[in-house]
Amino acid sequence: MFKIKITKKKAEVIYSDKQSLSGSFFTSLQTPGHEGNEFILDLLVSENKYLPFELHEGKIALLQKECIAMVVLNNPDMKRGLTCQQTIPVKVHFLSGKIIEGKVYSDLPVSNSRLSDFLNQSKTFFYLDVGDKDCLINSRFVKIVYPILSD
Repeated sequence: MFKIKITKKKAEVIYSDKQSLSGSFFTSLQTPGHEGNEFILDLLVSENKYLPFELHEGKIALLQKECIAMVVLNNPDMKRGLTCQQTIPVKVHFLSGKIIEGKVYSDLPVSNSRLSDFLNQSKTFFYLDVGDKDCLINSRFVKIVYPILSD
């Protein structure tokens, strides 16, 4: 029998109606899309409409991913510090009225390195580094993204 090796990644899922769930996503230790482990972002931008999610009570729920406004990760899921990445500080305004500040990391060529280029090239979800947490933001629930200009 063929068995895929998986790992659990803890997260909080926040829905468009502001309700949330805490638990774990299941990710593969290998993925055909890139080198290394599967990221939660890979799950969120996949063609699957529902994602398995283990609640803290051990129950498995199937999350309808189009209703997810944001996923907050307990441990960073993305590699940082790559030399090709540009860091862009931003303020994200959600349709719900929530506002968060953080940084996006763009690896686009210098000729296409504006914030608008990054957002327009991103799939449905994009990473936002908010200090000690990574957030995966669903663009469908974002009203405005402002670059934070340094003085």
